[in-house]
Amino acid sequence: MKIRVFISSVQKELADERLALQILLTTDPFLSEHCVPVLFENEPAPLEPNPWAYLELLENCHVYLAIVWKEYGVKIDGLSATHHEYRKAQEERIPSLITIKGTNTLERENEAQDFIAEIRRDGHTCDRFHTTEELQQKVRTRLIRHIKEQYHVGPTSEQENIARQNIQVASAFERQRLDRISWQDLDHGLAAMLAAKAEETEPGSLTSEKIISILWTRGLLWKAEQNQFLATAAGIILLANDPSAIFPHTRLQMSAFAGKERTHKPIDHGTIRKPLAKAIDDAVAFVHRNTRHPLRVVGLNRVELNEYPEEALREALVNALAHRDYEDAGRRVTLDLFRDRLEITSPGELPGGLSLARLRSGQARSRSRNPNIAQGLVLLGRMEERGTGIQRMMASMLDHGLDKPVINLIDGEVTVTLFGPGEDLERIKTPSNVPGIVSPAMEAKLNDRQKAIIRKVLTDGSVTSGWVMRSFGVVKDTAARDLKELCNYSLLEQKGRGRSVHYILPAKK
Repeated sequence: MKIRVFISSVQKELADERLALQILLTTDPFLSEHCVPVLFENEPAPLEPNPWAYLELLENCHVYLAIVWKEYGVKIDGLSATHHEYRKAQEERIPSLITIKGTNTLERENEAQDFIAEIRRDGHTCDRFHTTEELQQKVRTRLIRHIKEQYHVGPTSEQENIARQNIQVASAFERQRLDRISWQDLDHGLAAMLAAKAEETEPGSLTSEKIISILWTRGLLWKAEQNQFLATAAGIILLANDPSAIFPHTRLQMSAFAGKERTHKPIDHGTIRKPLAKAIDDAVAFVHRNTRHPLRVVGLNRVELNEYPEEALREALVNALAHRDYEDAGRRVTLDLFRDRLEITSPGELPGGLSLARLRSGQARSRSRNPNIAQGLVLLGRMEERGTGIQRMMASMLDHGLDKPVINLIDGEVTVTLFGPGEDLERIKTPSNVPGIVSPAMEAKLNDRQKAIIRKVLTDGSVTSGWVMRSFGVVKDTAARDLKELCNYSLLEQKGRGRSVHYILPAKK
């Protein structure tokens, strides 16, 4: 069971802080395992009017988290909703975490000052903050302390380092609440997939209302007036059909060149204007279309190889799109494909003082400018959660028979270069787990002549009964029987008539 953290504040005044805490509780590597944010405005409306529904919701929570700033809020029976929630938490003895924005000398409404005074009289320690990042840090520290005391579990050193670095380097870009794209205009298929993964259930099991609730809780939607749900910047980039309609710099520019140098006339080029998960898939397809795929005979199978390992390509694309500096609106991610290499360039310096040497070593810990976008890609199955992408990219290239990726930082852009095999396609190693036309179970049914026949077709493209007779010294009936059985197994297909009869691999269906 997860700890339900009730977030209480004047909603409009502290909308950004509320969103920042939602993102913290759903993306932090430790807190996301143990906590879930609860906000009253995310709850479905009751069938009958109930002015105290928010207090009933609070009764079912485990931690009360208040944020106080300048305003007191609209009064209900003499007190604001936040004040009512605070008193209810004290009455129910719910552990309370109080945060106050600004200094003691900040000018506040009189009722807000009185509210703070009451909190102090009750003996609570209040955490003061000035920025959303400082709020996240203080709330995280207090919640972890509470979880350790009550449940005797705490974050690992890796979780601690990742969380602190992410808070320090995270950009405010993805938290923007924009009024440009509503829930109705998003890719509902992707939204259902993301929400289902977050809830560890099947996409078809969730109603639209539940999907909206999950996306809202995770900071991908925000609630405007008249209960209209709109996409945040992170929601637009992950789920909008064309994010570039709002953010032109999110377009992915691709070019393929015939030689080793960039020219004014590429052999293929394109611009992707899709949500990140689909953009990654389209970019992989572009590279597949513009690279070589040598065929290799392995056992009784003919295997089509890729010039670049797909895992390394996807990791390079994911890193570029998930961790780029989205506040730099003047540059975009680019993919340039040459005869001997592939270059992916991403705008932005290395986050959090990360050194280039540390990044190249593959030992750098994950630091994300855009933790909510990165978490979305994890839930959509395009990104690993543990932040070991560079290591996996290096291992994938080496396993493919190629050199390690080269990473450079030039003019505020990170470029990852994957060097291909050049003209020596024999460098490419055959994966040990590639599927083929002959399964192990089928291979067990074949005699030695039939296995040799399959290898002959894989190498030369066809075989005749005459070749079988000459190669194995068998009579015509034996050769015909071997070939007929292979056709019955759908491993070969007969072509031609009379003396022109030959056998080839069956056409793919």
